[in-house]
Amino acid sequence: MIWTLPYKQGPDSSTISRVSRMSHPSLFRYNKDRAHIVSEVCQRSYSAILAETRRNDEEGIEYLLNEAAFQEVERLQNEQGPEDEIHSISWWRDISRRLGEMSESQKRTILRELAQSYTEDITGSFNPRVYKLATGALPLGLGMLFKAQDLRQIPLSALNVRKAYKQLRDLSERIVIEGHVDTLRHLAERGTLVFLPTHSSNMDSILMGWSLYQAGLPPVTYGAGKNLFTNPMTSFFMQNLGAYKVDRRIKHSLYKELLKTYSQVLLERGYHSLFFPGGTRSRSNEVEDHIKLGLLGTTITAYTNGLLSHKNAKPIYICPVTINYNLVLEAESLIRDHLRREGGRRYFLEDDEFNQFNKVLRFALNTMEMSSTTVMRFGEPMDPFGNPVDRNGTSFDPRGRPVDPTSYVRKALTGEVCHDISRDQQYTRHTGECVRRSFLKNTVLMPVHLVAYVLFELVQQKFPRWDVYRLLRLAGGEVIALRQAKAMLEALIEDLKARENREELRLSGFVRDHTCDEIFDEGCTYLRTYHSVPLIEPMMTGVMLNKLDLLYYYGNRVRSFPVDSAALAPTI
Repeated sequence: MIWTLPYKQGPDSSTISRVSRMSHPSLFRYNKDRAHIVSEVCQRSYSAILAETRRNDEEGIEYLLNEAAFQEVERLQNEQGPEDEIHSISWWRDISRRLGEMSESQKRTILRELAQSYTEDITGSFNPRVYKLATGALPLGLGMLFKAQDLRQIPLSALNVRKAYKQLRDLSERIVIEGHVDTLRHLAERGTLVFLPTHSSNMDSILMGWSLYQAGLPPVTYGAGKNLFTNPMTSFFMQNLGAYKVDRRIKHSLYKELLKTYSQVLLERGYHSLFFPGGTRSRSNEVEDHIKLGLLGTTITAYTNGLLSHKNAKPIYICPVTINYNLVLEAESLIRDHLRREGGRRYFLEDDEFNQFNKVLRFALNTMEMSSTTVMRFGEPMDPFGNPVDRNGTSFDPRGRPVDPTSYVRKALTGEVCHDISRDQQYTRHTGECVRRSFLKNTVLMPVHLVAYVLFELVQQKFPRWDVYRLLRLAGGEVIALRQAKAMLEALIEDLKARENREELRLSGFVRDHTCDEIFDEGCTYLRTYHSVPLIEPMMTGVMLNKLDLLYYYGNRVRSFPVDSAALAPTI
């Protein structure tokens, strides 16, 4: 069953009761389990590393420690300013110098200490009182962000305070929740949910948290960039709502092993989880087509471990989610980073718009004028092997026949449940491909994406010999004729509607229900909103293009699909 919100005044009492009932067995007991989780993660990782060194003489402890020391020294040499580091550069240099003289016992001691300190740093916390505060305050805060213009229509008198409060909390017109939510609510009572969202903005975690609560789904534990734990706008909630730290600057294998083990232990203990399988925000705004398989693979390992330890272990269900924005807060820095990476220059902009209060404020003030800003779409849930699952937890193979997921982890001859690295890696790749296809199928295209795509494609067709970089540098100020833009937009809409009928993608309600002229006007309104320089300027018979890099960014959402722009273009 496809179930679409909105609720008109936030979740009703039955929804809150469902959330409370589902949450207490898992995340609400997290703090009591925390010490045991840290201990188990450290012990498992340590044991796994020792087992690997016994299997492979070239993968000894000294190799692992030397790799970590080399990468950390190199990283810390290139970073400026004070950082919240586990160990200083001098500590790592000392380890590197002394490693060849250490005894095996000393190496193991350092390995244990590193595992302990990293795991303590990674492991999050959950405070039920903060959760209650957040679920009460978040709708109000998001209301201030997304729809405060409604208050202009309410007289600011004491008699209308309650009306204003209710109107702010009702986000149904600004944040739409769609998809298989009813199925997920039933599955949450049967097993452990793993949400896999697309990733466009640092606002994604906040919106996912609100959407889960609003939909009557349980709170989750999730990995978040370590920088968000020092951001004054987010750190308090990150520290208390089950988030765990992921320091993406650390690349050595020990840290990656600890992250995977941590995720696996949480799943085995029945904690509903969330992670971004794209790994980081999409710099180009294209739908992620490269799914990182490390954390995804922990679902199969955790599922198998559950069967080995208990025949009636809780099943694990995977749910892809697409987060679809009209405007993205960090768009300017993200596309700049993408273009510089693709252009061959190494560059990463840490201080992006999410960390700049004035830009967040401008984003808030401008989004107040919009009719809708975000669609959260929950895709069809699947088991760890990529099979679709119904509300009763039954898995179905590609032919629609019920299938027992335990059969995927049993030996062919004996029927015993077992781990098989090669087999499980193949299953993980297949599941990753299923998630990728779900992302495309559930991506919601909005007016701003369509109009930006059309305008950029038309200017590119003016200069067919130029690559994207030359076009961005030299074609600013070009004017696109209205008749050409609208003709191409109409052809694009027809093509995309046919794709939607084939369930290849989704169109927003506005695109589905309005005329080409209305869609064009809506898209142009968005393109002139929020950003410091309007992306376009309307003229009598055309549109002047000011910011081609951002037109390219928003149009990339359409480029995620194999659209033939040449076939859509009107005859010039």
